[in-house]
Order: sequence, then C-alpha cells, then structure tokens
Amino acid sequence: MNALHLSNQLCFPFYSISKEITKCYRLLLEPLQLTYPHYLVMLILWEQDQIPMKAIVSRLQLDSGTLTPLINKLITLGNIS
Repeated sequence: MNALHLSNQLCFPFYSISKEITKCYRLLLEPLQLTYPHYLVMLILWEQDQIPMKAIVSRLQLDSGTLTPLINKLITLGNIS
C-alpha cells in the first residue's frame, strides 16, 4: 500500500464532501450576497445578540484578521449594524 496515494488519504473524502456542501450552500446564499463564512457569522449573531468578536472567532475557529473583513462586508450589505 502506498501511503501517499490519494485514495489512501483520509483527508481527501472530507475535503471532497466539504467542497460539495459549500457548493450547495453557495446556490442558496448567492442571491443574498452571502458566502458560507458570512452565513456562519449570521447564525452565531442570530443565536446571541451583542456577542464579542472574540467569542465569534473562537466558535468559528477563525482569526480576527479573517473575521473582521467578514463582519465589515455584512455591515456594508446592511445585514448587521
């Protein structure tokens, strides 16, 4: 068995599934001008008002440098204030 053969990589099926799920969400979210990461942020904000950025970063396992542009885009779109 060649450990480096793609079919022997456990990560590849997860990668493929992730891509397919994201593609399905893209079709639903595109008319709303949202990406899947935007949608995840919105879900957290729907769950809890006035949640600190640090808590969003933690829940989504992102860094603040990634989250800030997402939040700014949601503000620009008028989804959050």
